[in-house]
Amino acid sequence: MAINILPTRRNLRFKLDPSKALTWHQDGRNVSQFLNTLSLFFPVGERFFIDSVRHYQKQLNDPELVQQVRRFIGQEAHHGQEHEAFNQWLEDKGYPVSETLRRLADGLTAARQGLSARQQLAMTLALEHFTAIMANQFLTMPELSEQMHPEIRELFIWHAVEETEHKAVAFDVYQAVDGGYWNRVMIMLQVTLLFWFAITRITWRNLKSEGNASLGRMLRGYWWLLAKPGPLRKLLPEYLDYFRPGFHPWDQNNRELIRPLQESMAKYEV
Repeated sequence: MAINILPTRRNLRFKLDPSKALTWHQDGRNVSQFLNTLSLFFPVGERFFIDSVRHYQKQLNDPELVQQVRRFIGQEAHHGQEHEAFNQWLEDKGYPVSETLRRLADGLTAARQGLSARQQLAMTLALEHFTAIMANQFLTMPELSEQMHPEIRELFIWHAVEETEHKAVAFDVYQAVDGGYWNRVMIMLQVTLLFWFAITRITWRNLKSEGNASLGRMLRGYWWLLAKPGPLRKLLPEYLDYFRPGFHPWDQNNRELIRPLQESMAKYEV
């Protein structure tokens, strides 16, 4: 599906209330900690995304795709900066952020050393698919965002809009360099297992650091994700769509969903 959206870098700054780090979502610690854990992935993950796409930048012949790659890099770099500030906010509240980030960085270093450039790009595609479908859900399920602390809600809305804008850039690079179907789907299966294992482990570690780790609390967290309201369960059809041979991220055309938000953030464009 040929939908051309030029990713736009916006210079937003967020001031976070230190008293809200533990329970900034009204559904409580479980939900707050799950979303805190997602934030820990963003800075190191987005640097990996940038590197995997930039590796192929000089091989691209389409000037429009080259421009999209440049804008993709700009957006991802800025996301990393804002989530570094968010993660520092969490560390200031006593979470073991530095240790978690070190382990994540070590894992991505191992991926760089053990995977080919094509596999690393497929890994980026897989994780970009996760962020794209979660962003769409976040923007279409107000019951998720309305319960957030307002400043943090704005942070996640901004990130969701920009993830939507560039959701096909890495995919289009992959297609341009003939990445291959089987490489794409096999890497997705591996990434899915590793990603959710890491989410569970980090969430447990964060809860443990505040003295609230228990099997019951983790099960309640997964009940929220999988049963009621079940945002993870509701993502399953969109996740599985990735495995179609003819899949493209813009098969889900949510351009009109983000248009009002793009217009409201136009004053921040750089």
